[in-house]
Amino acid sequence: MKRRRTLLCRVSVAGIVLAGAAGLASAGDAEPFKITNIHFEANSSACDMGIQMSFDTDGISEGWVNDPHGQVVQRFGAAGGSAVTHDVTEGFQERVEPQITDLIRALDCERDDEEPEIWLADLLASWPEGKYVFRGKSEDEEFRGFARLSHKVPAGPEILAPEDGDLVSSRQNLLIRWKKVTEPIMPELGPVEIVGYHVVIADASNPEPFPPGKTKSQFDADLPHWASSIIVPKQFLRPNRVYEFEVLATEKGGNQTITEGGVFCTPPIAEDECEAP
Repeated sequence: MKRRRTLLCRVSVAGIVLAGAAGLASAGDAEPFKITNIHFEANSSACDMGIQMSFDTDGISEGWVNDPHGQVVQRFGAAGGSAVTHDVTEGFQERVEPQITDLIRALDCERDDEEPEIWLADLLASWPEGKYVFRGKSEDEEFRGFARLSHKVPAGPEILAPEDGDLVSSRQNLLIRWKKVTEPIMPELGPVEIVGYHVVIADASNPEPFPPGKTKSQFDADLPHWASSIIVPKQFLRPNRVYEFEVLATEKGGNQTITEGGVFCTPPIAEDECEAP
């Protein structure tokens, strides 16, 4: 399968992730962060994995994150602007997601020579399990919070339908099905407990950027841990379109793994023309 960037929005992490991995703490007179989150995101179709972090506060001018050993792994802050709009209230950071040699061998992914590649042990050593402490300052307040990082990473959902390249009717509801995830992506990264799934569909028909104020249509849904299918309303689908889709599984500790489903198309596109732009 041709490797593509994940469809998930990189500014707003799925709600089930934040609920599963957010933590709050206070020390002395420090105000708590509203949200603090750190987790691994893996892609079982591309065999890559990386770290994502996010936070939410009432407003800070500077902040930083320490790993369980006290090492600073992220710094952030505000610069310039009006005094009343200076402080930062939210932040999201995604680190480079290198291909993982172990996953390439285990899942038989196509190696991408243009992407960085490392061993799983090296990635995990760089991001140890445990409590990550978030700290921040504003003009008159200090903030503190924490989030726990786990090394339990789920396998990607096995998508059963539709298949890559399928033609589907834009006049009927679409059923997406997958197998429930019960195992880790690698044996040493378990056991896992799935708390939910996330399904994303995006219109990929026009690769050119949309004009200001316009966005491509996108279906985006969170589902409970017992779900193994979802019905996409026909009102979402349009004729003569190419759609990319993916299904994501989230583990109790917050780590998540994506499986890319490829593309499906709606007539009058022909079956032999149904492919990603």
